[in-house]
Amino acid sequence: VLRDVVRLVTPGTLTEESLLDARANNFLTALFAAPSGNGDRIYALASVDISTGELLVASVPSKDLSGELARLRPGEILLGDDLASDPGMRRLIEEAGAALTQVRRGQFDSARGERLLKSRLGVQALDAFGEFTRAELASLGGLLSYVELTQVGKAPLLRPPRKETAGSLLLIDAATRANLELVRSNQGARAGSLLAAIDRTVSASGARELAARLASPLTDAAALTARLDAVAYLAERPLLRRKLREDLRAAPDLARSLGRLALGRGGPRDLGAVRDAIEAARILGAELVKTGGALGLPQ
Repeated sequence: VLRDVVRLVTPGTLTEESLLDARANNFLTALFAAPSGNGDRIYALASVDISTGELLVASVPSKDLSGELARLRPGEILLGDDLASDPGMRRLIEEAGAALTQVRRGQFDSARGERLLKSRLGVQALDAFGEFTRAELASLGGLLSYVELTQVGKAPLLRPPRKETAGSLLLIDAATRANLELVRSNQGARAGSLLAAIDRTVSASGARELAARLASPLTDAAALTARLDAVAYLAERPLLRRKLREDLRAAPDLARSLGRLALGRGGPRDLGAVRDAIEAARILGAELVKTGGALGLPQ
């Protein structure tokens, strides 16, 4: 029997349904520090949930780092040798409840990050996805190198990166988040939080989206108005709302099934989920067309 290492299992690279919370993301986050003009540090964060392919990129000043980690709640954080030796940084990660993994400082290379991201997305340039700083590309380099190492050459599903620009989301520090109990209670459990009180979603992807929106409040008035208009439209139409909920209830967790299939870990159940998701999307699409764009969706 041929023996070989086919995968390295770490807290941030889990894809098994039985090991993941279906209603929450499991982010792997790479952290890179760069000097700013005022003598402080700017931290670039690149985060991926390899079970869904979601990829986030952001930059925050040092005073907002704890709040950003509390918002993402990553399962594992990657640090270069230089940052991993900092007691303050280790304490910050411990407070965030994430596993710390130390990697070589050389993995955080901006040219490598740009090359790996282009290769994963199959593009020649990243202009269509926004502007990335050298620090952000360096964090992507550390992140994608680690994913390549742990998956032993297999390429996980990777969606286009979402650049979270400064000011687009409301900044909430870690202490305030804990006191507000937005997605976790003071005891660290989901029960007793605001999320648990309002979550009436009927699909795993919907639950993850609600948790993400609650943890990351928008600051753009136009986007907020559009979101509230869509809520008002459905609130006034109970029959349509009930029909959409029934259709969504039949929709499987397509993102995680695709994630397992991309890594060669899927099975017949995941193939069936793709089939069922296509049918659910067809039915939902037919219902949404009747709204005439009132929900802000493309027709």
